[in-house]
Amino acid sequence: MPPCVYAALMHAPVKNRLGEEIAATVDEFDFFDMSRLSLTYPLKRLFMIQPVPAQQERVKQLISYGTRANRASGRGLFDRTSLATDLAEVIDVITSREGKPPKIIATTAVQTPEAMTYVEARAEIATGEPLLVIFGKGWGLAQSVLDQADARLAPIDTGTGYNHLSVRSAVAIILDRLLG
Repeated sequence: MPPCVYAALMHAPVKNRLGEEIAATVDEFDFFDMSRLSLTYPLKRLFMIQPVPAQQERVKQLISYGTRANRASGRGLFDRTSLATDLAEVIDVITSREGKPPKIIATTAVQTPEAMTYVEARAEIATGEPLLVIFGKGWGLAQSVLDQADARLAPIDTGTGYNHLSVRSAVAIILDRLLG
């Protein structure tokens, strides 16, 4: 059964270094790299969740530019990238497409005893049921987002004690572990 995996990069609500809820800005490097990942791995769609109107316009520009610029080559870099204003909108889109809401797996750099392992996550993917993996900008997803998740994925741990990666690096590693 083909995977039914969606991913989302949340720009809000996320935390800043003080733990306060903020809306982070769109980073073109994250946008470009994650859009490429959505084509490299079997993701159904990548959502950029951004509630700030000026930042939404930037995402729309990037999507338009990427699809138009690459249409002639057939690559369509941003064909699987969409803008959403919040997590509820993403869940509604997936539910409409798949006929049922997705299981939501949140990513975090914080180790918790109940964290879902990558083996467990791959077993979930193998069922073919809709799954949404959420990544956060800034210093990670706000608690209100983590509370909405059905599970939290175990953080990337290589034994060095350091796990503060850029979100685009973390997304690449996690998608490879889940879908590679």
